[in-house]
This record gives sequence, structure tokens and C-alpha cells, in this order.
Amino acid sequence: MKKMLPVLMILVLLGGALFAQGSDEKAEKAPSQIVLRYGDVNPLGHVLLDSAEYFADQVAELSEGRIKIEIYPSGQLGDDNEVYQAMQMGAVDLYRGNASSMSDFGKMQVTALALPYIFRDRDHFWSVCAGSLGDEILSDIQASGSRMVGLFYMDEGARNFFTTDAPVTKIEDLKNLKIRVQSSQLMLDTVSALGANPTPIDYAELYTALQTGVVDGAENPPASYFSNKFYEVAPYYVLDGHTFSPSIVLMSEIVWNRLSDADKDVLMKAGQLTEEYNRKAIEAADQKAYDNLREAGVEITNLTDPEKWSNAMDSVYAKHGADYIDTINKVKAIN
Repeated sequence: MKKMLPVLMILVLLGGALFAQGSDEKAEKAPSQIVLRYGDVNPLGHVLLDSAEYFADQVAELSEGRIKIEIYPSGQLGDDNEVYQAMQMGAVDLYRGNASSMSDFGKMQVTALALPYIFRDRDHFWSVCAGSLGDEILSDIQASGSRMVGLFYMDEGARNFFTTDAPVTKIEDLKNLKIRVQSSQLMLDTVSALGANPTPIDYAELYTALQTGVVDGAENPPASYFSNKFYEVAPYYVLDGHTFSPSIVLMSEIVWNRLSDADKDVLMKAGQLTEEYNRKAIEAADQKAYDNLREAGVEITNLTDPEKWSNAMDSVYAKHGADYIDTINKVKAIN
């Protein structure tokens, strides 16, 4: 599926007009309206897009309508790597990224949160992300030199594998399967450690890749698996929970630095409110997704050998976690 709005066009569309009147020296002294573009790879109706719309509503309310957020779903602004690069140039304002795909864009503590099996469950996830350690990790995104600013977290659910031809219940069932992954070295190494063949494919191309046999499976949280209708072509879903990688709403540092302190406060306050909204919404979305998947005939399985999956991650932690031992230990120590 072709992107509706390729990233290379964004620079042209922006035309230096991020702020509707900010470049006009003759503009009235009244505060200018600010229009910010927000991207996500998921379709409208997904819980993360519902959360994005909630965020946009809160920003509009807190700014009394002066700051408007335009939402571009379904990868219209590009995939993760393309948008991160565009944000670094100031060509995309806001994006719902995630810790896994961010791991290739600089040495950041957030990489620790993308490591497989680092979170015990959803409560542990939020104890980390909503606490002082979560704030520290968000601040580090900008401090690391990524040229992006971390605003707040969202929970997209635990990521699980799904396959086209047969169910997975044990680690041997993944052996030599071609599994689509994000273009992230961490995810490539995670899937390789499980014995499968990781295959980076644009998210917008995944449905067709599954349908035509280019890949044998992929991995997604339940809400994404359902809302993107991947179950139609890959009806086997295993609850392995290999990654509970947090979503992070990011802002281009270039754009952030153009904002007044008051406008930055609006975005941060709206982000805090959105975290609270998302925390409740994701639980309901996960349950609804599982109900709908079972009704659609999806075979949902559990692992018979979960310890083998976590033990297989030693090499991944050695390679990707060595620089974040302190952060990893802090995460594990949080109840």
C-alpha cells in the first residue's frame, strides 16, 4: 500500500509554516494559532489513535483552541524510521513511536524498556513508566542528543507472535519461520535468538506480505493485530508476551524549541491526562480484541515452555542491555 503522504513531501507541505502566522512579521500581536502534525502507523479506531484524539482534544481545551493537532493515521507520514529522521529535521511535529524502534536512533535509556521480558505485567509497566524512573527515561531522550523530546508514555499492550499456517506453542515451532519485524536491530536480534528468521517489512505492506507468503508471521499487541485485520491472513496468535515495549509520544526538538514555556506546559499537561486515559482504555481494548478474535475463529495459544523463551534472551541482553545495566536493575527492582 502506497503512503498517502510520503515523508519527502512533508518538507514541501510544511513550507516553514508550522505556526500559522508566526513567520509573518506584520501579523497581529495576538497569539498565533499553532498547527501540529501527529503521526501513527495504526488505523483510526485503534486504541492508540483514540488516545491520540483524546490528547488533541486536551491540547485544544487547555490552549483555548489556539493549538490544533492534526492526526495522520495508517502510516501516512511514513514508518517509524522515516518519521524519526523527519522529526530530527523538524519536518514532522509529533509521532507515536515506541521503545523498540527508537533503539537504533541513539544511545538512550529507553532501550532498556524495549528489552524482551523486562516487564512482569501491565501493573509493573505503569509502576515504571508513571514513576520517577519513567520521567528520568523520558528526559534522557532529549538529553541523549536524539533531537527528539519525549512527552509521555502510552501502553499498546504486550506484543505476541502470530502465524499464517500453524499455531505456536513451543520455541521449536518458530524455528526457521520468516517473521516480520520492525526495522530495529533489537527486534532483529530478539527474533533470531528465538530461532526464527527476522524480516523487516514496512508496516503498511504487512497484510499483503502475510497473504502472499512473503513472511510466515509477525508480532503485534492484540489491539493492533485485530484492528489491522491481520487475523484474516494469519489466524494463529500465541500469548508469548516477548515485548511490552512502551509507546512514547515524541516531538521534534526543533519544533519544541520554537514553543513558548506556556505552550510546552499545555502539551505536558495534556500528556499526563492522556496517560491516565490510555491506561484505562488499553485494558478495555485488549479485552475487546480478544473477544473479537475468538469470535472470528482465531486460535489463541499459550506457551508450554515459557522459560526457554526468556532464557534464549541472554545474548540479546548482553548485546543491547550492557550499557543500561543500572536502568535494567532499577526497572526490575520496582514492584
